[in-house]
Amino acid sequence: MIKTLKEKKYNLIFGVIIGFVLAQIILAEGYAILVSRQQEIAFMSTDLMKSFNNPLKILSGIIFIFTVILFNTKKFIKFNLDRIGSYLILVVLVSITVAFEVTFIVFLVGIKMFPNWQYYMENNYFISINIFYIICFIGVSVFLITFILLVNIKVRYIKYLTKEVQVIKNEGFGKTIDVRGGDELSELCKSINNMSLELGKKIENEKNIENNKNELITNISHDLKTPLTSIIGYLELLNSNGINENDKEKYISIAYKKSLRLKELVNELFEYTKLSGSDIKLVKDKVNISTLLNQAVGESIINFSEKNIEVFLNNPYSEIFCEADSTQILRVFENLIKNAEKYSNSDSVFKVTVAVNNKNVLISLSNKCKEIMEKDLENIFEKFYRNDKSRSEEGSGLGLPIAKRIIELHNGRLWAEKTGDNVKFNIQLQSIA
Repeated sequence: MIKTLKEKKYNLIFGVIIGFVLAQIILAEGYAILVSRQQEIAFMSTDLMKSFNNPLKILSGIIFIFTVILFNTKKFIKFNLDRIGSYLILVVLVSITVAFEVTFIVFLVGIKMFPNWQYYMENNYFISINIFYIICFIGVSVFLITFILLVNIKVRYIKYLTKEVQVIKNEGFGKTIDVRGGDELSELCKSINNMSLELGKKIENEKNIENNKNELITNISHDLKTPLTSIIGYLELLNSNGINENDKEKYISIAYKKSLRLKELVNELFEYTKLSGSDIKLVKDKVNISTLLNQAVGESIINFSEKNIEVFLNNPYSEIFCEADSTQILRVFENLIKNAEKYSNSDSVFKVTVAVNNKNVLISLSNKCKEIMEKDLENIFEKFYRNDKSRSEEGSGLGLPIAKRIIELHNGRLWAEKTGDNVKFNIQLQSIA
């Protein structure tokens, strides 16, 4: 519908322009004939001139109306007059009109300046042929000058586009070009801008991926190197002579624990990589997350008691059902609890509270820990991030990012906040009936 209206608009414009040009030509030719006849018949009266004048105007009006109607018939509307094509046609028509009008004015001025022009034309072939050439030269020159001036408007914009595309090529994607007008060139400019912005984003994303990959390799190398070096060291001790049985058992036990630690690091890395993929699929079902939370907290009490940390669970709900992957949600609880075990101060309290408001489930886990800055809270869910810059604490730095990613896959939220000396992790999920 919109396309049809645009086509009709262009056809109406061209019909009016061409009709006007044809009407002007008819009037000009008619007046030229009348002037010529008046000079031949010196006694032609003014009334007779007026009697010819009115039919000329009527004829030119009929031609104008007929041309407009003709250009708006179905056959003409079917022609694909795009905006550049329309502009070029308009340029040609305007150039022809200007050339014709200028030539006609020059002709009339010549007649006024040389009243006996007809005598010279009839009696001197050389003068007549040169006058014809001069008139043609003037008409063609005016046409070409007008055409070049009007077309040069678009040519300058094309040169500008070419220059700006070269700038984008040299300086990098992400730059944009000024859009001028509303024709196909402006649409091309918009397409170039969109391409530049999209490629700029992709290149920036590729750089981030490359940086993340390098960071990943660096951190993995560091985290895997520590337990691996310990295992190799203890195995070398076991391979040496003069070790008593007690030391041998001790070294074997330590090497075994280090190998378990190495396995844990590899598993967490694999889990994070899998969760970061775009093709991850969760096995969701109707899950009682209240039971999962009670289970995870209950299993951690012994570990907390070793550091004289009291566990306080405030969960008044026996049933809170969510559509979730039970294995992954349990992993979230375990990761957050392990984080509290690792960083909680001795002789403190680990508190877990549950609140339900309409269908919003809020689970909060808070613990007192070493001093942590607000800026550290902003980065705490970044992979491999640790508040311990020296990386002396054991851990992959992937537990919290894994937990956050799992919650996001469940369309929930996980965030951290500082309340006094405590750090609180909040999980928000949607419950179902």
